Amino acid sequence: MEELSAAALPRHPALETEQPETVEDDEAQAFFDYEGGFLDEDSVIVGTVESDEESGMGRHWLIDAARMRLTDRLIYPFEVSGLPKALGDGTWYTVSATETALHLWTL
Repeated sequence: MEELSAAALPRHPALETEQPETVEDDEAQAFFDYEGGFLDEDSVIVGTVESDEESGMGRHWLIDAARMRLTDRLIYPFEVSGLPKALGDGTWYTVSATETALHLWTL
C-alpha cells in the first residue's frame, strides 16, 4: 500500500517571502483537504485549500495514483475558489471566486 504525505508539498508561495522566524510551523504545513477525486484511472486531483487559506489562494494538485507521487501543481489562468471536483473522465470543475460560474477543466 502506498501513501503520500502532504509534508512532501512545497510551502505556499506567499510564505516564501516571509522570514522563517515569523512563520509558525503549523502555518507553513500544508494538509490535504478531506475531498478529492479520480480524474481517470491513473490520476487523482486534490486540494490544500483549507490549509492555504491563511496564506492566500488555495492550491490544487495532480497525483499519480499508481505510485502515489505528486505529479504537479495545477495552475489556472485566473483565480478559482474551493475544491476541485473530479468528474472521472479526465475533467474536473471549479467554482469562480464570486461563486457565480462553474469552470470545466482538462489536462
